[in-house]
Amino acid sequence: MAHVLVMGGLNADEIVPVDAPPRAGAHLRAGPSHVRPGGGGANAGVALRLAGHRVTLWVAVGDDADGRWLIDHCAALGLDIDGLHALPGATTNRPLILVDPDGERTLIARRSLPHDAVPAPPLNHPADALLVKTFNPAFTPMMAARAVAGALVVAHAPPSSLETWPATVWVTSEREQTDAERDDPWGWARTRAGEALRWLVITRGADGAEALGPGGERVAVPAVPVTRVVDTTGAGDVFAAGLTHGLVMGASIDAALAMAARWAARAIQAEGSLPPADLLRGDAPDTLGGAV
Repeated sequence: MAHVLVMGGLNADEIVPVDAPPRAGAHLRAGPSHVRPGGGGANAGVALRLAGHRVTLWVAVGDDADGRWLIDHCAALGLDIDGLHALPGATTNRPLILVDPDGERTLIARRSLPHDAVPAPPLNHPADALLVKTFNPAFTPMMAARAVAGALVVAHAPPSSLETWPATVWVTSEREQTDAERDDPWGWARTRAGEALRWLVITRGADGAEALGPGGERVAVPAVPVTRVVDTTGAGDVFAAGLTHGLVMGASIDAALAMAARWAARAIQAEGSLPPADLLRGDAPDTLGGAV
């Protein structure tokens, strides 16, 4: 197994079940709220740990009760917390997440810590692969160096404020793309990710996902059918983790996409921001397919 450095969020998610999807002018009834661990980095990191990888979280929390609770929880889950920074005087992020009866979530960001609150990892960090679920410009030199060297660098597509975001694999959602990005998705990604980019992965919800390559390759996989959607929180993070797992283990892009789809489908059928303990249920060692 690999050593994966995961850079992203670690939050105290405040969950409120509501009786209908939020809409303008609506009057919703809410059930009892509760707080649970979450955040893009934690969601993806736990998924990779469940697959047997060594996972170092590189994230920031506040030096408060929420932050101390999250650090203890991550350690109990077997995550390497050497890169977890508790910032003195800071308040841990606590987003408000509304979950409707169909399992769809509405996230209301209540960010206390900016993306650049955590310092960049050292360039010589011993991780085999990077999974980047945040947008800190200070991470760019490390991402560029690893990508050029041929290491796996999986990153979520950045906002327009970041002109350069080096990676070997970009992941984005069809819903997040602008019209210009839809017109020339590969060109748009390659310009900002650099020449080391090997795949642009676009998730399409119920229509599955597709990977675009530098030679015009297009590899699509369908979504995995589910019996019931319970909670979609963190599904995209778990998808990115499944993709990273497949690629770092030497799988072909279609096999890695299929695994990512399975992991995401399992995650949305369980309650919680973090993936369920039986995330890999039904996956055998030979499900990764052939090597790239």
